[in-house]
Amino acid sequence: MKRFCLLVSILFLALSLSAGQGQVVIPLGSSVYRDMDTLYLLEGLGRPSTARPWNIEEATRLLAKADSTAHRPLYEAIEQRLAVKPTVTFDKEFAIGLSATINTELYVHSNGDRFGKESDWVRGFVERKPLVKLDLDLFMGPNFYIHSDLQYGRNRFNALDPHALYTEDIGAIVKKNEGRIVLGNAYLYSKPFLTNILPFTESYDVDFETPKRAFISLGNGPWSVVFGRNRISWGNGKSGNFIIGDHTDFHEFARFKYFSNFFSYDWLNIFLPTNPSPTETEDTSIRIFMAHRLEWNLFNRMTLVLSENVMYASDMFDLRYLNPAFIYHNLNNVSMFNAIAHAELDISIAKGLNAYGQYVLDQAKAPNEPDNKADASGFLVGVEYAHEIKTGVVQASLEFARTTPILYRRADVDFLMFRKYCTHGNPGGPGYLLALDYIGYQHGGDTRLIQFDLGYRLPPSLNGGFRMILIQQGEVDLLTSNEDIESIRAKTPSGDAIKEKMILSLYGTYEYPLSFADLQLWAQLDWVGRRVFTRSEQTYSQHADDLQFTLGVGITF
Repeated sequence: MKRFCLLVSILFLALSLSAGQGQVVIPLGSSVYRDMDTLYLLEGLGRPSTARPWNIEEATRLLAKADSTAHRPLYEAIEQRLAVKPTVTFDKEFAIGLSATINTELYVHSNGDRFGKESDWVRGFVERKPLVKLDLDLFMGPNFYIHSDLQYGRNRFNALDPHALYTEDIGAIVKKNEGRIVLGNAYLYSKPFLTNILPFTESYDVDFETPKRAFISLGNGPWSVVFGRNRISWGNGKSGNFIIGDHTDFHEFARFKYFSNFFSYDWLNIFLPTNPSPTETEDTSIRIFMAHRLEWNLFNRMTLVLSENVMYASDMFDLRYLNPAFIYHNLNNVSMFNAIAHAELDISIAKGLNAYGQYVLDQAKAPNEPDNKADASGFLVGVEYAHEIKTGVVQASLEFARTTPILYRRADVDFLMFRKYCTHGNPGGPGYLLALDYIGYQHGGDTRLIQFDLGYRLPPSLNGGFRMILIQQGEVDLLTSNEDIESIRAKTPSGDAIKEKMILSLYGTYEYPLSFADLQLWAQLDWVGRRVFTRSEQTYSQHADDLQFTLGVGITF
């Protein structure tokens, strides 16, 4: 790892720096992505690159493909977001950007006894806003950019939460009795009423996993290199994506991307923690998700994506494996590697109407292989429609997804991840608690899902909509024992007890520019109903529901 970081540093220093904002990386939460997708949909251009985030140079090129005279309010809203201006410009070679955001948010729900975990909330930790966020940008010539933020917000977990060393292996990433996880209802998610305003007396309330975005971005024209920490998303799904989902608060990575009007290539290496100890103990092994992705824009109406990727797990780092042109599936040492591939397709049927799909292949039996492992795969298909009404846009989509039970799972190397959140050991608890997650599809394997979205966008200020999600999940989840995982041959959903969930959501945001700052208001109302279907008895049980409400106000200076 040290050798790799040294090589990256030498690369940065060796390239000449000379002032522009093309290398600014646009946060995944920006309205640029939603508006660009809608603009392409309205114009029948297929979908813009789904390897995200983009930098401003790439976004500007994508915008240039659209007709600047049609759908003018939407076009101008994107232009406005791309017009990044430094706060202080010293000369043409150096400038800085400074901003501060204050958010106040409240959370209310009706059934904290039955919905007291973070996973029970529709708007969970990643979506919730910090109380204060500071952003710093350094512009060093047209080719070099550094960003870092600093947040003060609530921690993901609280030392008062019921926690324990887990007594079974968690996938291939946590051995039994090594990592502490929250068991049962958590303090922050079971309370009927809570705000993001922190007490200043207890350190364990504060999220010390900050900054969330901190990286160096280097590039020129159609290529860029980014090294650091940020959220990433690969894919065209509404309910999630199979290779890299945007549901985590960040990844730490090194990335190279080349982009043109017709083709883009993305080489990504995500560095994952390996030591789940609740104490301050260093990692003694390495896990790197090595991924490369090719994307073609065909006939301006179709987008085709292929990617081939591998998880590398070892107690040493070998530079031989860091080859962006290699066929990763040929790294067939199952004790060190696990390969996964995927494909995406977007087709513009007509202006305003688009069909799309995504497929992932984790495991399949070759003709000469023994049948000792079940197939592992997933797919999603969807259709979306947009229609312009005066200066606003109405948009709808319908998506179906299915994943097999052992997608992402293996006995030796898998595609699970954890994040450690510091609680300072107070009062009398561990130093760190683990948040378990999938790198890819946020709902994991053993899932069937239908999602319907209906939204209205009035650029640049108003966005709102309705969402309905129906989910069936079998008995394989993040905590299913690795001893059982490769013997499962059932169809989705597996097991006798099938968990069923319905989510109905109403949401809206409004942005209003003031003379000295930007004001934003947002609200979300979610109803969650769930039950368990017992297949052998053909009965339903464990009915429960919860009404969840989030309201927020933010101001950026």
